[in-house]
Amino acid sequence: MQSEEVDLTKYRARQVVLVDDEDNELGVEGLVEAHRGGGKKHRALSLCLWRGGKEGKEWLIQKRSVKKPVFPGLWANTCCYNLAPGESYKRATVRRVKEEMGIRLGETELRIVGRFSYFASDKDGWCENELDTVLVGEWDGEVKANPEEVGEWRWVKEKDLQKWMEKKPEAFAPWFFRVWEIVDGT
Repeated sequence: MQSEEVDLTKYRARQVVLVDDEDNELGVEGLVEAHRGGGKKHRALSLCLWRGGKEGKEWLIQKRSVKKPVFPGLWANTCCYNLAPGESYKRATVRRVKEEMGIRLGETELRIVGRFSYFASDKDGWCENELDTVLVGEWDGEVKANPEEVGEWRWVKEKDLQKWMEKKPEAFAPWFFRVWEIVDGT
């Protein structure tokens, strides 16, 4: 999906942490520069929230806003983010899920379940080159999604999400398939 005209002002001041595949810090880079051309590998997180239901787990997923510069309008996990210098994974997750989804969590409610490295090219010279740490948490409350960050959101039964991903893989952000491999069955 093509993004709307993206205002990069809010992204230009942000920095990301450059890392190797073992999560050793190599320096910092501007967020925009780290996502252009071949990109530079940087630290990221992916949060997946679930709730128990009568028919099993349901996962909270979001459709990325069309105002996002990278992979706009695609479905992904509850929250994704690039860590800034000095941020811990859990602290960054707590802050970012509140900003994106209006969800208040504590660090103790989160569990790190895996990590993977990937590269994915998008349109117009944008890309993701990330070492992505995956976190999960159980939560069932009110979502107050930020429309600048989130186009839509929904709870999806585990079995239905798997079928949807198999039937329409182009509807999902490229990292979500790896995230799902890690969280499926947790």
